Amino acid sequence: MDVEPRRWLGLAFEALDPVTGKCATYDIDTDLYGLTRDDQREFAQEIERDIIEFLDNLRKGAVLRGNAGSKFVVVFPLDGAYIRVVQGRFMGSASTYPDLTAALAGGDYVPLSRLHPQEWSGPASAPRR
Repeated sequence: MDVEPRRWLGLAFEALDPVTGKCATYDIDTDLYGLTRDDQREFAQEIERDIIEFLDNLRKGAVLRGNAGSKFVVVFPLDGAYIRVVQGRFMGSASTYPDLTAALAGGDYVPLSRLHPQEWSGPASAPRR
């Protein structure tokens, strides 16, 4: 998570499939919106709420991982809907669904397991031990 209160607020999340090694990423951030501008303050507050909700859902085990065909998929609730992140060959895509059943269609899912800190070896771009 990155916080620069005068410029930017964001969370970059990466989930790893422990079987295939594939990963899916999802970002929640203020993008190019200027946080110092009064007319952008409400947007920044929405992003803060989304990050807090995402982290809480991760803590509660509500973030699911699975496979739909050959693609690695992550599904989680956010802001009254469900987000389905599908990792393609080079890029991922995120879609919003009104309910969990629709978001889970076509795949098998389990809760995303959390690694203990000593098992984590850094971001995917970092060299593995």
